[in-house]
Amino acid sequence: MKAIQFNNLNKTPIRTKSWVNINDISLGELNIGEIKKFDNVEIKGSEGVDIQKLENDKILPLYREFQYGISEDLINQGKEDFNQGYLITIGRNIKTDEPIIIEFNFDKDNSSLVDNLIIVGEENSKASIIVKYKSLDDSNGYHNGICTIYSKKNSEIKLTKVNFLNENTVHFDSNVSDIEEDGKVDFISVDLGGQYSIYNYHGDLIGDKSAANINSIYLGSKDKLIDINYIVTHKGQRSNSNINVKGALQGKARKAFKGTLDFKTGASKSVGAEDEYCMILSKEARAKAMPVLLCAEDDVSGEHAASSGRIDENKLFYLMSRGLSYDEAKIVIVRAAFNPIIDSIGDNDVIEEILQEVDRGLKNE
Repeated sequence: MKAIQFNNLNKTPIRTKSWVNINDISLGELNIGEIKKFDNVEIKGSEGVDIQKLENDKILPLYREFQYGISEDLINQGKEDFNQGYLITIGRNIKTDEPIIIEFNFDKDNSSLVDNLIIVGEENSKASIIVKYKSLDDSNGYHNGICTIYSKKNSEIKLTKVNFLNENTVHFDSNVSDIEEDGKVDFISVDLGGQYSIYNYHGDLIGDKSAANINSIYLGSKDKLIDINYIVTHKGQRSNSNINVKGALQGKARKAFKGTLDFKTGASKSVGAEDEYCMILSKEARAKAMPVLLCAEDDVSGEHAASSGRIDENKLFYLMSRGLSYDEAKIVIVRAAFNPIIDSIGDNDVIEEILQEVDRGLKNE
């Protein structure tokens, strides 16, 4: 297995001033150990959907080049050295009611996961896939995941990824989607764990009237480091995108958000919007953001915004005057920001698990 470099990761599509220190991220040397077997996987709700275990010699025709991704090294590790992988195919005209849930459970015997997921939504199909990464103990862990989504004509794919990893685990997650005419991909990211959480998602709107929605929440505590890089490329006419990110930082947690809407020539009458808001819950937490609009087409509409700030003292006072403690009031306010995204996941058990973890994380700052 080739050595992995963990410097200059998650590069932005364009560069800004180096002193801003947001163009990429370097983690130095990480001792990730040997990538061994990972057997603690559960799959639920796969009725009506074809799920095959990946083997290298069977999936090469489905590979596409990651235009972005966290780094070339990590993408190649995901393609060549994965120890878990699945090809999920939603057949033509198949529409599933229940989500497909894939759980990767980390423990001392399953501490290193490199997973490769390929999701194919054939024409007129619809499905929801939920992927959970969860630590069952306090073992040191390593996760590097890559996911490729093919949304064919008039298909709808909702992919939710939930990070329940412990604070001793490094978490890398790279995703790319090809979205054809009238296709739609909803990507939901819930980040509640890990020592480092590095995310990259590229939605490629190649067809007319295609759509990409990104809804994301994050909660950083103690010394956690979060780096998020979301890119949507508009190529088809009347394509539509929306990036909506809500987060909260406490302790000495640090976060960098990079969001790019890129309107290519030919993407006339396309619409894109991005908004990121971070709640700062401690004096030592730090947040940076870089929202970007790139445009090579005249007849488009793009909006972007990013902001951060402390919890409104008036809201805290109001809730505490009604009998809530400071911690209880803080949880109510953070939940209110997170709930619209959490509720959109559509599985009550997963939603309840997320809410419990949010509460636990806010209480144990």
